[in-house]
Amino acid sequence: MSDAISLTCQCGSFKARLRGADAKNGNHGVCYCVDCQAFARHLVQLDRVADAAGGTEIYQTQPHRFEITEGAAHLAVLRLSPKGLNRWYAACCNTPICNTPRSPKVAFAGVVAANITAPDGALGPIRFRYKRESALHPVSEPAGNMVGFVVKTLSAILGERLSGRWRDTPFFDDGGNPVVEPRVISREEKAAAYTR
Repeated sequence: MSDAISLTCQCGSFKARLRGADAKNGNHGVCYCVDCQAFARHLVQLDRVADAAGGTEIYQTQPHRFEITEGAAHLAVLRLSPKGLNRWYAACCNTPICNTPRSPKVAFAGVVAANITAPDGALGPIRFRYKRESALHPVSEPAGNMVGFVVKTLSAILGERLSGRWRDTPFFDDGGNPVVEPRVISREEKAAAYTR
């Protein structure tokens, strides 16, 4: 396990670290879904956080491992639709940070790896490529073990629920509400964000 994994926004005003994050405690992969692309495009960050095919490298882990160390006031959240995921970013410079479900009881955070500083190999190899059919260009790399990805994700969520660690999150208050009021993007913003 490594405690040397940190995360910083582009301007350096928001900083965090991932405690005990490693290949065992998370899923390392690339997501090509249109929603991740739209999130990055809306923040004008697609070229920075995604590869040429529109894939965002993510490290999916448990929220209790995420510790904000500086600039919590810069944390903001948007949703691409009223019932969409919470998509967290640093408002100081529009850096995408991670996404979480709308309820803290479904405890996972897909952290954008472009902002992570970690020793080589700390997150483990890329194990899955999700929604390759939504890529901007054909992706030749294999999809990876999607069954393993789903099983590991569901096992982690269940473990957090049974242990009560789902309550230990920087993204939700004690009442289960996001620590920042989510903003649902407008119809016009959504149309622009999904235009490829």
